[in-house]
Amino acid sequence: MTTLSIVVGEWLHAADRSPHQIKGRRLGRRSDKKSDKKTDTTRKYLISPTVDAVCGGSLSLVIAILVIAYSSAVPGGLSSDLLKTGILFPLLYLLTDFLINIPHFMASYRVLYSRPSSFRKHPGVTIAGPIIGIAFLVYVGCWTPPGNTPASLAPDLVEADLVETGVVETDGSVATAAATQPTSMLFLSLYVAPIVLGWHYVGQSWGTTACFAFLSGFRMSVTQRRLIRSGFYALFAYHVVWAFSSMQLLQTWYPEQQAGEYMNVAVMSTCRVVVLACFALGIFGFFQMARDHQKRVPALVWLPWLATFSWYVMVDISPASFFLLQIFHALQYLMFPARVEINHYVEREQGEREQGEDKQGERGYLRFHMIAYYLALVVVGLFAFEWTQVLEWTLVKNPPSNLVILGTATMVVINLHHYFIDAVIWKIRDPEVRHSIFGHLES
Repeated sequence: MTTLSIVVGEWLHAADRSPHQIKGRRLGRRSDKKSDKKTDTTRKYLISPTVDAVCGGSLSLVIAILVIAYSSAVPGGLSSDLLKTGILFPLLYLLTDFLINIPHFMASYRVLYSRPSSFRKHPGVTIAGPIIGIAFLVYVGCWTPPGNTPASLAPDLVEADLVETGVVETDGSVATAAATQPTSMLFLSLYVAPIVLGWHYVGQSWGTTACFAFLSGFRMSVTQRRLIRSGFYALFAYHVVWAFSSMQLLQTWYPEQQAGEYMNVAVMSTCRVVVLACFALGIFGFFQMARDHQKRVPALVWLPWLATFSWYVMVDISPASFFLLQIFHALQYLMFPARVEINHYVEREQGEREQGEDKQGERGYLRFHMIAYYLALVVVGLFAFEWTQVLEWTLVKNPPSNLVILGTATMVVINLHHYFIDAVIWKIRDPEVRHSIFGHLES
């Protein structure tokens, strides 16, 4: 909680300053020669040095190392009876899911629909996507399991959080899931979700690495970009292979003489070797960056890259920790929509001042705005994800039998739509997008 309070405090402190104040504080140093030699005046920040470092990768790196150490020392790791019997672990999961994971989904919607041009530029994402998603939920709501099998027979499928993990934690039989879910949802949850989530996670980490390199005054050559990005490609491959391995697909397809099991071990081992090799290539890429610019690459630049590797080492050692990947990703993600919101608010206030509407207590208004913004993300997100639970509470006497599956379908729809939203709202080539993220750095 101490770390969280520091991050929130720094976030609100950054929100209290206008773009010119932020730039002036960091770039307008004293003209003392000794100070100039020690200070890199080309370095800028997305929110602040503390928030960028903590959310960008340092906090997740520390947690991943702790989980790796705990899982190596305690048999069973996060799956051990010690954690299952306690209340701390479920409580932490719920709090992080509600306070970090859910808001990051809603923040992407805020960025998309707050730009009027989004409807003209991306009608497929802004209009067609929600219509298709709602139609899919209606289909799931009207679907009846074969043989009138009630959805309550598969509580493990729901508890496994299919869309977040891409893994069915039952008896390993895909047929069991097929008996309790529509075929289309089973396909999305088991086969599409691991691919989409894997690409989404590593893509976000690569974007954060490239963004921090840009803010720190580093420009990557084509070779350096390929060397560093190769690690993210390797982690994406590992993510997909690990998810499919957890579903025992090869064992199901090739059961003769345990051929599938041996193939699964061989593929996973190959992925680990490739990841390790690409990690070394990434180190060489950062070394080349430092050599070309004749200065040390700041830790802020390589922290997201290193942290992402630690996430997957953690998952490899302790598969039960997979849910933490979503939390780490969401924490890293939230910096960007927060900066967009701050820039948008400050620009609106500056426009009102130019029209003669001078406001008193502007800093207090911005602080209140960011608090209200975050709380709105939490509340709206809880309703969006838990609306089926609300219906179940209100329809206690006779809740629909497939309400639980409908809740899972809602997660599928939001996750997939979120993926396509991110594909359009962070296109840095778009001048509007670039200004919304880096507007506080412009003179």
